[in-house]
Amino acid sequence: MPFLVLVGPILVARLCDHALEGILKKERTNSVMRILLGFLLTVMLVSGLCAQSGSVRGLVLDSTDGHAVSDAQLGWVGEGGMVITDAEGRFVLPMRNAGTRLEVTHVAYRTKQLVFKGDKSLTDGRWVIWLGSRTIELEPAEIKRAKPEVIFERKDVHAADLFINGDGLWVLAYQQPRMLRSEADQSIEILRDVRLVLLDTLYNEKATATLNEDVLGLYHDLRDMPIVRGTGQAYGAALQKGALALMPFPLERLDKAVLPWTDSIPSWVLGTAKDDVIPRVDHVALAPAWDSSTVVACVVDSFMMQLFRSEYKYLSGHDKVIAMDLARDFRTDPETVAGYMARFDKNIWFKPVYAPMFVVQDTLLVFDHCQGRMRKYDHSFKQRGEAPISHHLNRKGRDWKGRLLQDRRTGTIYAQYERFGQSWLQTIDPHTGDMGAITRLTYRYPEKVQVFDGYVYYIHRPFESLQKRTIYRERVR
Repeated sequence: MPFLVLVGPILVARLCDHALEGILKKERTNSVMRILLGFLLTVMLVSGLCAQSGSVRGLVLDSTDGHAVSDAQLGWVGEGGMVITDAEGRFVLPMRNAGTRLEVTHVAYRTKQLVFKGDKSLTDGRWVIWLGSRTIELEPAEIKRAKPEVIFERKDVHAADLFINGDGLWVLAYQQPRMLRSEADQSIEILRDVRLVLLDTLYNEKATATLNEDVLGLYHDLRDMPIVRGTGQAYGAALQKGALALMPFPLERLDKAVLPWTDSIPSWVLGTAKDDVIPRVDHVALAPAWDSSTVVACVVDSFMMQLFRSEYKYLSGHDKVIAMDLARDFRTDPETVAGYMARFDKNIWFKPVYAPMFVVQDTLLVFDHCQGRMRKYDHSFKQRGEAPISHHLNRKGRDWKGRLLQDRRTGTIYAQYERFGQSWLQTIDPHTGDMGAITRLTYRYPEKVQVFDGYVYYIHRPFESLQKRTIYRERVR
């Protein structure tokens, strides 16, 4: 097109010169004007044909933010053939007469038709076309949460407790609770006709053993071996030659020598020294090979301790003398003795200290809920920092169940919450103490919640159902 525009005048001039020279030589008549007019008409016709054989260049843009629209399809209406815009939204179309309609389509934009108006449609020699985006409506889809997986369900027995270790899933199953209980045991569930069942990794029954006395619950030692607490004695359980062996030992040993020790690190076993009277918890470490022990961390409820020690002021003169004598014998102070003498744990103000310690890789984490801090210790028991915690405060604190869970396979720590029966777990970052992903349990009022290898296990029985208490599991986030 530009080349023809430039050549047209030159061609007209040359043709005119030749024509004029011929006319002067031959006729020199008034037919000069007729010949010139004919040549001019011929040139105009040629120029129009050349214009029709040219092209239209343009650009397709997004009407929202002006970015180039690639892969847009353009074609003259009623004609075959389409062109597609490049990555910069550019296109080249064959020239058509003014009035021809152009259609522009794109999967993400509304289809548009425009009328080509020749030069009036061009801006700086380009045809700029603006497309508006369109909303793509999809068919409605229902997203359903996967149902909890049934792990243990029997028609003849209930699941009372559970524990997971490398051997599989240990289930404490019973037929019925003991109905007749002493006044002191009214808040305790006592189970009758109890059996201990071991399920393999596919949750098929691997072995079972019957207990010959009433049972209170299922526990484990620091080696993750299951222990059954009976009403008369405790039983250590182990798989031997395909059968379950129950090894009895005294309940006093269970409470004083087994349960206080909760975990281990190389050369050391870790435990907790506490009682139910004084608002204090000591985390200790014992090296059996060296017969050596040390205190890793001490957590004290300062306000509660002040109330505990203030009991000394209310003792009679005679009781104060006794307190001083006992303090001298036990190498402590009379105020501490007075707290024990007054059985401060029966006070309406008393609240036990909950400050668990967890082993997470090369770090010991002590959750000091009294001070709202998470203390960090290395394996030499030197404190390496601390971080604030908030899972037990404000609104979260009202829903918090008052316990933390650890996945013993992955080391992940969770806080357990419950509101109106709906329970959920939320991770705690071991570095910062921040709260992380939330996992909501499907069934309301779950019991005996545990986490192992990325799954949460719990016991549930639908309200007013004839179903036995069943063990379920769900994947945690």
